Amino acid sequence: MLAPDLIETLAKVDQFEADALKRVDDYIARTGLKAPVESVPQLHDGYEQVQIPELHLKASGISTVIWATGYSFDFSLLKLPVLDRDGYPTQKRGVTAYEGLYFLGMPWLHKRKSGILFGVGDDAAYLAERIAARETVPSRCA
Repeated sequence: MLAPDLIETLAKVDQFEADALKRVDDYIARTGLKAPVESVPQLHDGYEQVQIPELHLKASGISTVIWATGYSFDFSLLKLPVLDRDGYPTQKRGVTAYEGLYFLGMPWLHKRKSGILFGVGDDAAYLAERIAARETVPSRCA
């Protein structure tokens, strides 16, 4: 069985996107930033399709389902000894012991909201100050 609330879910996601874009546009207008105007296409395909309450995968010829529920970090690009035993960066509020290496947008970087779009701003402001001051923390940061 498939969830019967596809149209409602699509509407909520579309509204979230519209609200997020409005907040960005309002910020740009309020601060006087120069930014290109972007247009977001209105997609209606999901609303116009007939809802399917049940789908038999084998009978429909579907042999593979990709279930993407999230993302994970990949720090393999780092060639510095900056990761802890669990594979996460050793940092304090995003600042590492290596000048010029900072982290941002990770859950609980400093606060619970650090890893979400509308919560990263406080951490970004803090790091911008540190970057401007070229501050590093001792190598024993944890």
